[in-house]
Amino acid sequence: LSLEELLSGVTKKMKITRKSVSPGRSTEYTFEIQVKPGWKAGTKLTYAGEGDEYAPGQAQDVVFVIKEKPHDRFQRSGSDLIYKVRGVKLVDALTGFTFHLETLDKRRISVDIQDVVSPNYTKIVRGEGFPKSKEPGQKGDLVITFDVVYPKHLSLSAKQQIRNALQ
Repeated sequence: LSLEELLSGVTKKMKITRKSVSPGRSTEYTFEIQVKPGWKAGTKLTYAGEGDEYAPGQAQDVVFVIKEKPHDRFQRSGSDLIYKVRGVKLVDALTGFTFHLETLDKRRISVDIQDVVSPNYTKIVRGEGFPKSKEPGQKGDLVITFDVVYPKHLSLSAKQQIRNALQ
């Protein structure tokens, strides 16, 4: 499932073919699976007695396991969403900047960075992650990391000006 589907919840139809030895039991069956907002990869849904029938009235279980598709902009870590801002200029990393991003639910949010962005700096936007399935009404966070682009060359005078400004 996509991160968008796992964020908001979705109904999926899954059709299976099963073996049957009882008359009147269909060999094809369609499940309607209600994926709840915030479910994680690895969540198992078991449908008892809906699988292959190996003796009259004795059928195996069908188990569906939630899998998460990779996303081009976000990664998931539990209930948190991870987002990497690429190409941040060094001057912006040192002096602050604002950027905009589109969330998984198609909202556009503005994030203001006033801190100095160091190599391990992260910005946390509270409540912009996934719903916490075991804590109704609670959401994880959006964790933002930064890829700062350093200049390839600086003149001697530029280096001296930077050195003077930072001392």
